Amino acid sequence: MGRIAVERGIGLHVDCCLGGFILPFAKMLRKNNIPDFDFRVPGVSSMSMDTHKYGYALKGASVVLYKSKELRHSQYFCYADWTGGMYTTPTIAGSRSGGLIAQCWASLMALGREGYLRHAEQVLQVAANIKEGVQRVQVAYTDEE
Repeated sequence: MGRIAVERGIGLHVDCCLGGFILPFAKMLRKNNIPDFDFRVPGVSSMSMDTHKYGYALKGASVVLYKSKELRHSQYFCYADWTGGMYTTPTIAGSRSGGLIAQCWASLMALGREGYLRHAEQVLQVAANIKEGVQRVQVAYTDEE
């Protein structure tokens, strides 16, 4: 998909809302098993990550990453005719409580790189256990026929 985006001169958004806080750390743990999925892929221009999924923050905060400042600049919304004067915001929701952002930041800081690596290892191990269990069921089912 990245190649097509480059060939056509269009952006490519990677929706990493579920795996955004697993894949980077899984890639650190299992270098050869996780293909590039981020800005290392030519053509990728933006990515989204939900901090409330494997970021371990409260629901309601997400992150959008852009490859360049120019792309991020396009996210700003300006409204000159608002009764309170010029209204400009980088978010869709506009004014919201900063509590979610503060809690998200606290989770990120509390876990840190080592915490996210530890959680990613646990997720990878559970996935391997599930895969092994499914394979055992398939073998048992095949043996019965």
